[in-house]
Formats: sequence, C-alpha cells, structure tokens
Amino acid sequence: MYEECGNAGDFMELTKKYVVDKEYGEIWGPHGKTIVHEWGHLRWGLFDEYVTEGYNHFYAASVGGVEPTRCSAKVAGHMKRTDNEEPCQLIPETGIYEPECVFVSDDEKNEATGSYMFEQFLSEVTEFCHSDPLGDPLSYHNREAPNEHNSVCGGQSAWDVMNKHQDFANGANPPRAVGSTVPNFVLLQESNSTRIVVVLDVSGSMQGQPIRRVNQATTRFIRNAMFSATSVGVVTFSTRASIEHPVVSVSTEAVRNGLIAAVPTSTDGSTCIGCGLLKGIQALEDVGPPQGGVILLVTDGEENRDPRIRDVIPDLLSKEVIVATIAYSRDADPLLQSLALQTGGQSFFSGSRDSVALDNAFTAILEATYASKGVKLSSEDKTISGWQTYTNHVYVDSSVGENTTFSVSWINGHRPRVAVETPLGLVITEGSTMFDVTSDTITIEIPGKAMPGRWAYNITNNGYYDQDITTIVTSNPPNDNEPIKVTAKVSTVSLQYSSSQPTALKVFASVRKGYLPVIGAVVKVVIEKPPLGQGQELTLLDNGAGADVKKNDGIYSRYFFNFSANGRYGVSVRVDNTQGDAGYAVTNRARNRAPPLDPSENQDDTMTPVGATFSNNRCHG
Repeated sequence: MYEECGNAGDFMELTKKYVVDKEYGEIWGPHGKTIVHEWGHLRWGLFDEYVTEGYNHFYAASVGGVEPTRCSAKVAGHMKRTDNEEPCQLIPETGIYEPECVFVSDDEKNEATGSYMFEQFLSEVTEFCHSDPLGDPLSYHNREAPNEHNSVCGGQSAWDVMNKHQDFANGANPPRAVGSTVPNFVLLQESNSTRIVVVLDVSGSMQGQPIRRVNQATTRFIRNAMFSATSVGVVTFSTRASIEHPVVSVSTEAVRNGLIAAVPTSTDGSTCIGCGLLKGIQALEDVGPPQGGVILLVTDGEENRDPRIRDVIPDLLSKEVIVATIAYSRDADPLLQSLALQTGGQSFFSGSRDSVALDNAFTAILEATYASKGVKLSSEDKTISGWQTYTNHVYVDSSVGENTTFSVSWINGHRPRVAVETPLGLVITEGSTMFDVTSDTITIEIPGKAMPGRWAYNITNNGYYDQDITTIVTSNPPNDNEPIKVTAKVSTVSLQYSSSQPTALKVFASVRKGYLPVIGAVVKVVIEKPPLGQGQELTLLDNGAGADVKKNDGIYSRYFFNFSANGRYGVSVRVDNTQGDAGYAVTNRARNRAPPLDPSENQDDTMTPVGATFSNNRCHG
C-alpha cells in the first residue's frame, strides 16, 4: 500500500500454498474471513488494528487503568508473557505492561462482533468497527488503541473510512439479504498474443534530435520485445497516418530487423493525433480482435488537425484498446494523460533532449502491459568532451544474466569507440561477434548467461567536439527467477498549487524481488522542473515517517513541495546497492497480512542479502 488512509492498495497475493494447502491456509482462520481482512486493505484503504511493529500491546486508557490494544474494546482475552510463565508486571515509569507481555484473545469467551481488521479469525467477528453510538456496542471502534489504523486514519473507524468510498458513499450498496455467500469466480489468463502498436509523431516539430532520439528508443524497444514474446507494429502520423509495418510476432532476427527498418527517420506536416490512434486500431484489427491490444503513442506537440483525441476515445473504449502515452516535450498535448487514464494505460513525460527518460518510459510500458521480466540495470545520458574517455560499470547479480545487452547511442559526432570488460577481465571490442553497429547505435549482446559480477565499459569520443551519449544496460532473469525490480509512482498526475496554500506531491518507489520487499537500498529521485528542466534530487526513505506509511515494506517515499511553475514535471528514480546493505525480507510475521490464530506463528522476518550490488532506474511522467 503506497498511500494514506482510504486509498486503495496495488495487489493482494494469495500464494499457491495458501490456496491449495487447507491446513496451512487455516493458520489465519477461515479463508473467507481472511480474504475480507485483506480486501479491506486492497479496496478501501484500511489498516491493521492488531499490534504491528512499532506499536504497543497495551496503553493507559483515558477512563483509567491499562487496556490491551484491540478493536473493539469488548474482545475477550487475557495477558501472558512471551518469554516465560511469570505474571505480567507494570512498568512504573510508563504505567503499562512490559514489552514481553501480550494480549491473547479467547475465542470461547469472546462475544465481540468486531473487527475484521483486528482478529478476523474470531468466531463471533462479523463486522468492521464503527463509530455510531447507536450501533452495535460489540463492534464499536476503539479510537484510543495504539495501532496502525488509528495512527494513519486519525482515529477514524473502519466504517468511517469505508463510507467515504464510492462503494458506500451517498447511500450506495445499502444492507440487503443475501441468499448465498458462495462466490462466483472469473478466471483471467494472460494472453499469449501480446500486441503493441507503436504510434509515432513524425510532424514537422519532431525534426532533428527529437526524431533521432525516438528512433533510437523505439529500436531498443523492438530489440527487447524479441525477448518477451511480443507482437509489434509501427504506425506514423503527421497530417495523415499510415501503417509502416503490420503487427507481427518479434520471433526472429529477420522480423526484428524489418520492424527496425520501418521506424521513421524523417518528419513533415501537421499533428493529427486522432489519425494516428485510428490507424493504430486498424493495425490491431488487421491481425484479429483489437480487445486488449495496446497503442503506445509518442508525440511532442498539440493536435491541430481533425479527428481529435476526444473524437477517437469512444472507439478506443468500445473496442477495449489500451493507450499508453509518452509526452515528448513540455508542449505535448495536455489531453495525453486523460487519454491514458480513460483507456487503462500509463502516461509518461520525457524532455525532448532526454533519451534515458524516453527509453525508461518505453520499458515501463512493456513491463506494465505484459509483465515483462526484463530488467534495466543502468541507463544514463552523458556528454563526453572531445577525445576523452568515459568509464563506468554495472553489476550483474545471479537473479539476471540472460540476454544481457549493452546499448550505446549518440546524436552528434563520429562513431565512438566502445569496449566492455567482463568480471574476468576479458575485453570485448568492435570486431567481436557480439557487436552490432548501426549508423547511430552500438549494441553488444552477451551470449548465454552473463557472469555475475562487475562489468565495466569505456566510451571514447573520437572527435574534437562534445558528444552526447546514451548508455542502456538490460538483462533478463533465467527461467522463472524473480529479479529485483523498481516501480515508481506519484500520488496524483495533476494538482493545483499556490504559494499561499502549498500542496505536497508524494513520490513512491517500490523495490521488490517478486513480491518480497527489498529493504536497505539507496533510493534517489530526480524531479525535473519547468520551465527549463532543472533537476532537484531527493532521497526516498522506508522509515515509516513523513510520507512513508510503513517501515521496511520495500516502499520508499518522500514529499515534494518545491514547485517552480505550471507545467509538466518529470520524475526519475534510481536505486542502487553500492553499499551492499540491501536485502529482501521473507515475511514470516503478520506484516502486510492478516494475523494468525496462534501468535507463535508470528515469527520474525528473515533477511536475505541480495548477493551483489545492483542498480536500477525507473521514470514516471
């Protein structure tokens, strides 16, 4: 869960063992009640009312005496020590019991009906806590209990929060008789026919560096698509639109090269975004039903020809086509974000001189759309002075290594000299069979599985003038191994800001190995601000303070206040482990999940080092 009280979570994972092993699954009580607890997190933005890390098991009640942390306060139970059989003792300085003392509920004696967010497994629990004085006293909210829900939600009950959600606001979904609680399941299966149409703006405003950078990023995208069983087509638009290459499976070198040859290099004409969208739909329909297909739209300007974006949205919605958008300048049409939001796609922003952000946007769209397991290990733009050599390195760990590719692109000057050094000291230079050289890109593909360790690369400017270089390093996990991945997110895609009433933007980065949180990493974000694109760097934290809701959950967060002007802001995230302190946490305790029936099942998390240093980049528009 990234955000604050009342905001929905991102996913709920039911592990295979939980689903198929009945005895294991019932550690948390009846499956249905456990899922209701987790649904409270996922759908309605509720938090746990039992004791989690950083909260006390007991508190001094306002009416006097010491009470256990529970909701409702009517839940029956007793105190016990976790380390021995001695009675619990009060600490004179605090007036509450020792930290070794816990409250253990008694299911046989309990009559309390709330709450699902406390201990959902209790037999009598059938309600979320409420704050209605005339309601059921056995599920009345305990706002004094020091738990995560009260802390994050400001003492509101679960129903206080839920009644603001669209599911219940303004009288929606009133109580009704339910004849059967047997659920109906809709089984969704990932499609084997993954289809993306790249729709590229080739109007006059894209002339020069913009079209060259888009060409390079699209070429890299097509190369990566070959490793993810994706079908790709190419459409261009300006005054009119045309299908440059039909949608085909990127299954062979010949197909890949044919698609790359269709990527445009020239520009002319006006900007008819609606024309491009309609032609993208046609390209999908030429190979079958368009439902589930993706249009990846890249444009740098505002539309000035009919049909317009608004004219085409009904067609996109009726045919269930997803549109992901990349605004490739601050002047790109403001409707791009709305277009993506309405069709279920993502929207990104990249400055017209920023190849890394553009490439990251392509990669993020591929990953989000079809759960690609490719990992971008490093990406950077660098200006190299005349006749100088730039040296850097990247770490390949054991979770990746397949189809490892170094890509070096340039906009100006002569072809640079590039060398890659393996962890064993073998130097790969031009002339090697691993090298592929085009007019403005050198690609080095490492055969087989790249050796774990430090891979260095040198890039030499072979000319007198400064040269702008873009370096991208990608790799794939072997078999079903889960790599470390970074997902960036902001709290809103648009906001109203004034100096008299400052508004904060929340920036998040989730760092995970599969579903396991990676903690201890160094996570930095660069905010690119209008009007000139100057950057401000922030370090995101996973400490449970400020914008960060929960400590050590692998979600790193920070507030951003320093807005400079109206316009688009670019957000890019870089994660690394050069200090070697990061590890992924195997969650054994009730953290980010329902509490177990037996507190002894609530063991400490197991920290596993990631095994090597790593770095990763992600951008968000």
